[in-house]
Amino acid sequence: MSNTRRIVMAQSTPRVWLITGCSSGFGRAMVEEVLHNGEIAVAILRKPSVLDDLVAKYPHTQLLVLPMDVTNEAQVKSAFVKAKDAFGHIDVVYNNAGQAFYQELEGTPMVDRAKVLMDVNFWGAVTVSFEAMRFFREVNPKGAGGILVQVSSAAATTGAPMIGFYSSTKAALDSFTEVLAQEASRLEYSGWTRTPIISSEMLEPSALYASELTAVTTKFRAGFDALINTDLLNSVEVVTKRIWSMTRMDDEDLHKGMQEGLVLHKMKTLKIVSGA
Repeated sequence: MSNTRRIVMAQSTPRVWLITGCSSGFGRAMVEEVLHNGEIAVAILRKPSVLDDLVAKYPHTQLLVLPMDVTNEAQVKSAFVKAKDAFGHIDVVYNNAGQAFYQELEGTPMVDRAKVLMDVNFWGAVTVSFEAMRFFREVNPKGAGGILVQVSSAAATTGAPMIGFYSSTKAALDSFTEVLAQEASRLEYSGWTRTPIISSEMLEPSALYASELTAVTTKFRAGFDALINTDLLNSVEVVTKRIWSMTRMDDEDLHKGMQEGLVLHKMKTLKIVSGA
């Protein structure tokens, strides 16, 4: 990790962030953090009206909201073009858009649920990643590069009941990102967090083992609310501030923070990759 490198644009002027999946959770929180710190946000989501409150609060010179479906390659490319037209460059791409649902593997419809999940969480993230890396190399000023923040999950490394297909999509994304990091520049981690994606409202109906009181998923469903309200999970705001701070560090400070446990503290959710 010590011989890795990061090339970022000079930070004497506000950085431009392109953030996907901004309707709630990490995406919304990062848009707010970026704006609060006087930087520029290009907020990407399927329903732009969700951010009308922020549009009313911030000038168009600091916030640009665009509609985009990460599974649509043409829309992804168009969003990057519009970001360039508005601000000239992109310093950080926060690759956050994703979906989840809670259901036993055998009870999940393949075509309209499992495959759609893979299209969004993996192929959508891949499409954004490739466009980000191309933009850093070919569009940003020569030598400026950029930072790609890849939102993965601890579920990628340890599968769990009820989120089997979600875990699979994140495991695929992890493998992709590991290779991308080696080919491009570097990889770092953050951790388990409580977001709107962890909600009892996301539990899918028709549990296959509902009549089996001792089944793992039956117990999981019964204790779900207690699980998501535990103090063991980090808040979105805390982790978002940590991630934003990490993107401001140079390699030496980031490596020191990792060694001392000041930044990452045994967490494994987010990956930061730099393009050059």
